[in-house]
Amino acid sequence: MNPYKEKSQITYYDLDFRGSIKLSALLRMVHIAADTNANQLGIGFSALHPMNISFILQRFGLSIERMPKYSEEIIIRTWPASIARGTFIRKGDMYDTNGKKLMEWASLWILFDIAARKILKPSALPTEIDSIGDLDVTTQPQKIDLPKELGKPISSYLHTVRYSEVDTNIHMNNSIYGDLIGNAMFPEDSGLENTSFKDWKQVQINYQSETRLGEQIEISTYEQDNANWIIGKTQNRTSFTAKII
Repeated sequence: MNPYKEKSQITYYDLDFRGSIKLSALLRMVHIAADTNANQLGIGFSALHPMNISFILQRFGLSIERMPKYSEEIIIRTWPASIARGTFIRKGDMYDTNGKKLMEWASLWILFDIAARKILKPSALPTEIDSIGDLDVTTQPQKIDLPKELGKPISSYLHTVRYSEVDTNIHMNNSIYGDLIGNAMFPEDSGLENTSFKDWKQVQINYQSETRLGEQIEISTYEQDNANWIIGKTQNRTSFTAKII
């Protein structure tokens, strides 16, 4: 079995005001490629949805060498890397047309019963899937251990989950968290005229509990240990955490 591979082109609506690709746009590219590959393997949406089964993303890790530019043609690869202790690791990478790696990522998934809202074992899949290893992708979907003393947040805002952000799993789509993180990293008072922000080199996201239509998330950003730490909380639970370098 070979990795799934596709060509794509960076469009202007993928970019932010600095001309860098938005994290949410990148997450959508990654997840669309993953879903296409899953369909090819017989474990995509069309096969699993009638069974009330879905893959749910728990962790995502990204390492960036260079951000692609507007109109640049890129090549995305993705593949199932391993299955262990009831979780599925899927990896991927992005190259330019000269064969130079732009970025790589790894994601950790679980199987989920949509109707019962409970985790399932891999044996619930309608077919077995082979794993093909790391293929030179060393990035891992790490568990984020927050510093013990974060201090006061450098920014904080509230976000209410709207219709446009909810997918067929009846919760906020995982790519939307990229926009929440982007908003946290570039708060309103940062000013559009300030385009000197450095591009991100590493991103880790932990999806800790599903966030549903109408729920309000308080998103706070902290600076410590040469990293930005972002925490999203709704009601009495943590929705997500992120670490940005």
